[in-house]
Amino acid sequence: MLFNSVVGHSKQLGIIRSLVESKLYPATSLLCGPEGVGKRLIGRELLNYLTGSKLSVRELGVEKPPTIEEIRELSEWLFTKPTEGKGKGALIDNAELMRGEAANALLKTLEEPPNYAYIILISRNEQGVFPTIRSRCRVFRFGRLTDANVEFILKKLGVNYDKRVIKVSRGSPGTAIRLSEKTEILELLSGFVNLMKSRNKLKEITAFSSKFSNLSRDDTLLFLDSLEALLSQKETILKWADKLESARNFLRFYGKPQSVIEWLLIEKLTSL
Repeated sequence: MLFNSVVGHSKQLGIIRSLVESKLYPATSLLCGPEGVGKRLIGRELLNYLTGSKLSVRELGVEKPPTIEEIRELSEWLFTKPTEGKGKGALIDNAELMRGEAANALLKTLEEPPNYAYIILISRNEQGVFPTIRSRCRVFRFGRLTDANVEFILKKLGVNYDKRVIKVSRGSPGTAIRLSEKTEILELLSGFVNLMKSRNKLKEITAFSSKFSNLSRDDTLLFLDSLEALLSQKETILKWADKLESARNFLRFYGKPQSVIEWLLIEKLTSL
């Protein structure tokens, strides 16, 4: 049965199953929701089912936003009739991070896709997807899973985890798995809590931010997401939300992890 391997999202998956069974699933769709809640897994399983062959499905944007060259190559492949299976499918992740030229190239394909093709876009930020792209897709919105769902998935996968990851993963099994593999992130969160309790916060900023000198951008983004989850359990999140989002943007485009964390702490602690 379709989606046997997926935990949670019963309402959304029920709608999708109904459309598939009625042969009414749209040619272009957008699966949006928080990071790590299973959108990519759902998209892959759905495309494999719709096309009838894993070899008839291509993926873009999983590691980095798709480029205009990749979109053009994908479009050319889609318009070549399939030699096996029932059709062709394309899964495009990080759709909200596509640059304008790539989005415009994709738009031409979305306007008139071949009648045997299915294109599924994945995004953690629905409003971040270009309106012209979004308007041509059927949107399916996915929420966070329960803590019990997350624990079930971790146990099913045989992941050894610290109980702390359940709370700061905020219903995202993907995030919980990454945190279980990156135990240094949990230690940095503990360091942040200790910093906030210190009487000499400003003097200790440099020492704390230096711990990010060898951390990758992706791992620092994971720290910021986890920090937001930690702070969201308290009223203080309202004081941090805007700066946390700015820090994410700096990291995604040009900021070095140590400099971004130092900037974030100075900005907030000098305004408290």
